[in-house]
Amino acid sequence: MKTKALKGIMCWLAVMLLSVSLLPIRAAGYGYTADEVDDLIGGIIAYKLNVSGSGSIQDWIDGRLTDDAGVMSEWYIIALSQYAQYDMSSYEQALTGYISSHNVYSATAREKYALALCAAGSSDSYITDILDSSIGEVGIMSRIYGLHLLSNGYTCREHTAASVVDELLSLQYPDGGWALFGEYGDIDVTAMTLQALAPYYGERSDVQSAVERGLSLLSEKQMNDGGYSSFGTPNPESSAQVLTALSALGIDCQQDNRFIKDGNTIIDGMLAYRLPDGSYCHISGGGFNETATIQAMYSLVAYRRMLGGQTPLYILDNRKPQAPHSDTGHSEPAPVTTNAAEAPGAPAASANTTASPVSSDTTSVSAGSAVSGNVSATELPATAVTSAYTQAAGSSAVTAASVISGTSASSVTSAAVIMSSDSGSSGKSGGYKPVVILIIAGAGAMLSLLLFALGKRSWKNFAFVGAAAAAGIIIVLVTDIRSPEEYYGSGKTKENAVGTVTMEIRCDTVLGKTDKEYIPDDGTILPVTSFEIEEGDTVYDVLTEAAQTYGLQLENKGSLTNLVYVSGINYLYELEFGELSGWVYHVNGISPSRGCAEYVLSDGDRIEWLYTCELGRDLNEVYE
Repeated sequence: MKTKALKGIMCWLAVMLLSVSLLPIRAAGYGYTADEVDDLIGGIIAYKLNVSGSGSIQDWIDGRLTDDAGVMSEWYIIALSQYAQYDMSSYEQALTGYISSHNVYSATAREKYALALCAAGSSDSYITDILDSSIGEVGIMSRIYGLHLLSNGYTCREHTAASVVDELLSLQYPDGGWALFGEYGDIDVTAMTLQALAPYYGERSDVQSAVERGLSLLSEKQMNDGGYSSFGTPNPESSAQVLTALSALGIDCQQDNRFIKDGNTIIDGMLAYRLPDGSYCHISGGGFNETATIQAMYSLVAYRRMLGGQTPLYILDNRKPQAPHSDTGHSEPAPVTTNAAEAPGAPAASANTTASPVSSDTTSVSAGSAVSGNVSATELPATAVTSAYTQAAGSSAVTAASVISGTSASSVTSAAVIMSSDSGSSGKSGGYKPVVILIIAGAGAMLSLLLFALGKRSWKNFAFVGAAAAAGIIIVLVTDIRSPEEYYGSGKTKENAVGTVTMEIRCDTVLGKTDKEYIPDDGTILPVTSFEIEEGDTVYDVLTEAAQTYGLQLENKGSLTNLVYVSGINYLYELEFGELSGWVYHVNGISPSRGCAEYVLSDGDRIEWLYTCELGRDLNEVYE
């Protein structure tokens, strides 16, 4: 008996030792097969279907992605276009409508929209019309995105692919990298430059030499876990950019020893941020992050295309208009199940259940970044900017301030109203509800009597009237309609205050650059002001409270039920003073690596909202 037990223990030890001995092989990049990469992509798709309440990928495209056209869906469209074939006509129509009704200040934003239109199969002239006014307009990123468009066969008068390649090569730093500014190469910008140069790697010896120097820098900066750190903070977005670059160059990160550290590949480094639901966080231990998730998705699509012998991610060879996709199967590289509950790598969940936001970690694009709320998710490299995308869940701050954008509080007519989802409102703002409910109920009763008198006595008619009345009553109960006068100046009462913070809003960096009346003479939009805080209050909560209390305009973009993007304070907007301009926030003199809706405040904290024209570089000069 003892002998059998001993043999059993020895066998168990042998199995464990064998498993451990195989781990480095898996980590060294020999375990992620094409099917497993499809599973990872499918997990992201499943998550997005769930949170958007979509029953299929086509529903997601026609629904949430179309609704968010021009705001935050362009990179998903590009990734889906390059992964399979779908009907993107609804998205194309929405994006062209958005472009025609908005003045797009940013050169890279214009180029991003052009790329998305290209990916959607559009033949709109906007794709070529914006090239001369965008390429090279505001630095390296406008050259990178412009080169992607030129590499897809589009032309313009002022630039050629060869001339833009020459310009990018001239911007390479001595260490082999590229960056927005400074003296040393940045991981993200270097990787994104290599993505743009990839189609010319085999055609020009100078490109080949520059690319090899860039690869050496990326190899040198890779950490032992396979991932990358930008501005001192490890994050998955940088890994995603490098993976996309290597895939564009035909380099398999699982086979090239330059990009395997201690047995770990770039994919291993990125997957360390994968959450159980298939989405990705920005910082280790954080919750869902939109930018990390989309960049992980398109980098995996880029890698999957390389494994299948297809073109790089940004050579949009799926761009020709396609017939509507049936969602029952599609072309290579791999089939993607379109039901959220059945997508590869996805947790079991109903495709038609809209999941609530996982956490408030969506706000941070990259650590150590400067600008808060000035670009769409990947319009600039993740390391360059902290986005003001924020989770609306759990925050009463997402209110009507976003509805009245473009109109000052003092000039809103008395007919204007503000709607909020705060059903807990009290006082004047909620006093109308009983009356409106009685009116709805009375109208329903009168309509029912009319149907009865007309002989239309089918139970279906009465059921429809009852359902319509019930829906109207529910809408009244969950919304709060207030006039601007009621909304502004109605600061929150902190019944369970746990401390006090101060906040100041300044825009000294634009003084002398404009004579617009909304710019105060001394640059002070809000002087140092005290605010009580409750447990869990964030920087964004206090900002919105200040806007509500003091009549400050605060403009948001995006969906109130998902993500909100802060684009302007007091009519001073992102990109208004250049490609690198926008709002940043500091707490106790430090620019946090988290977004404003993620940063939970403590008693005594000092908040500063500051407008920068140069991605934060000009703040020290002004505020020292």
